[in-house]
Amino acid sequence: MLEKVDHIGIAVNKLEPALKFYEEVMGLKPLKIETLDEISVRIAFLPLGEILIELLEPTAKGAGRIGQFLEERGPGFHHIAYRVKSIQQAIEALRQRGVALRDEIPRPGGGGSLIAFIEPRETQNVLTELVERP
Repeated sequence: MLEKVDHIGIAVNKLEPALKFYEEVMGLKPLKIETLDEISVRIAFLPLGEILIELLEPTAKGAGRIGQFLEERGPGFHHIAYRVKSIQQAIEALRQRGVALRDEIPRPGGGGSLIAFIEPRETQNVLTELVERP
């Protein structure tokens, strides 16, 4: 079902200082920066070998799940995402195994992807995302 690690999500209070660090110190340049208004988040993808680092900034203080995460826990590791060929097949396979999902229906993600999250209680409290890329 899983093909590879797609990206690692990191919640940040402000995208610009985080981007500056990753560019100037770590040598990573953003591939794409976009805003997903429907989930109140601005994201930047930075390629690192075969995976991406995804920086996530809420569009307003406390907005959306990223804003709530930052208020409760502060900035840092948010989730790991695995690439799948078919998100619908992956969701169905997990359902058949009795795995609880946050997203029963795939939703749009960054870069034109389709995504779904598994409930963290199923994955040792690691927020896990499934990603189908175009």
